[in-house]
Amino acid sequence: MKTILVFVLALLTTGCVFRDVREQQASIEAACLIEGTVASARAESRPIVVLLAQRVPGASGPKPGWRLVDHFVLEQPGRWVFLATPGEYAFAAFEDTNRDLVYQPGEPFVGLAATPTIACKAGERANGIALAIPAVPAGRFDTEIDVAALQARTYEGQVTTTLGQLTAVGEIAKLSDARFSEENAKNGLWRPFDFVIDRYAGVYFLEPYDPRKIPVLFVHGINGTPANFTYLIEHLDRSRFQPWVYYYPSGVRLAYVASHLSQTMAKLQLRHGFTRYAVVAHSMGGLVARGFIQRYAQAGGAEQIPLFVSISTPWAGHRGAELGVKTAPTVVWVWEDMVPGSAYVKSLFAQPLPAATAHHLLFTFNRKEASFGGSDDTLVSVASQLDPAAQRNAARIYGFDDTHMGVLRDAEVSKVLNELLGSGRYRP
Repeated sequence: MKTILVFVLALLTTGCVFRDVREQQASIEAACLIEGTVASARAESRPIVVLLAQRVPGASGPKPGWRLVDHFVLEQPGRWVFLATPGEYAFAAFEDTNRDLVYQPGEPFVGLAATPTIACKAGERANGIALAIPAVPAGRFDTEIDVAALQARTYEGQVTTTLGQLTAVGEIAKLSDARFSEENAKNGLWRPFDFVIDRYAGVYFLEPYDPRKIPVLFVHGINGTPANFTYLIEHLDRSRFQPWVYYYPSGVRLAYVASHLSQTMAKLQLRHGFTRYAVVAHSMGGLVARGFIQRYAQAGGAEQIPLFVSISTPWAGHRGAELGVKTAPTVVWVWEDMVPGSAYVKSLFAQPLPAATAHHLLFTFNRKEASFGGSDDTLVSVASQLDPAAQRNAARIYGFDDTHMGVLRDAEVSKVLNELLGSGRYRP
């Protein structure tokens, strides 16, 4: 905790970084938020894919003038949302009966011609859009639509595509990848818009997907990177488990990050059909992960996450963030979520984790010879890590005499993690 207080105070002596923050947040606020609901006339609850189409400038006609730019996956009828650049948009949706992310003839759908068209300007919020998939569709999709292919693959045209499209969904990478550098991680805090536009955010695989191995999803903390988990991943039983890493801009609101992770994992689940995986989170990543698990459970995926391991998480928030909110010339959004007693922190404990998910809470302390003052691990207080609300919902609590970052290279932590993963609760 002392470290972050010194860090925040040092930042307050300069204005450049806060000019960047203002510019980056303004860029995000300049985007158009489009949200609505989708329903189906059929009684069965099936996965649904909502498609966002943008009108091509200068084109006319009901369909030739549109191009698909993004998609949103739901496990069942419900709410969807897109963050897009200004433009004219229309929508389509279909029931993904065979869960392959590709429209097949015979699958119920609602096409572009039967849905609203909206013109969305910078900074606007278009909501209340209701899509209804009829039992007997009118017209037809002229060709099959490969939704998975909508992921961006180049930098070309990124400014005119939606931010949701710029997400890695199962892309294979190495932990030594330049994208996971500390410099890029810092940009995720101070320049989140650039981080998203540069196509860093998403869930990465470290090897090709193997249906015989259980996925283990690692979630980093503030200013963090997947490379922080190098030691734990190197000592993971790779014959039984496959590590996945979530990379996100840590300066944005945590509710958005949790929802983004939920949506990304839903896409991966539909693509690969896995039925079990574990979540391991460090520091603020624990706050992201708990919010994600809640959202994933609401979408019907509670049974898929039997193990959640948090490491050095500030469950009660962080006083350093509170100082930043009170004194900084521009407030980084995530600081507001990290303030003790924030609405986001409270929301995490408004309801317990799903009964199917066992939370194992690992905390750290590193007082050395000091014996006075609040205990901490050089960055987060023990009191915050052991917040009573978090303890009440934990299956077991483990303490380690290590620093906030050193714990990720701790042999005992690696041993505990492998023991938990090897507990026999998993099936491919």
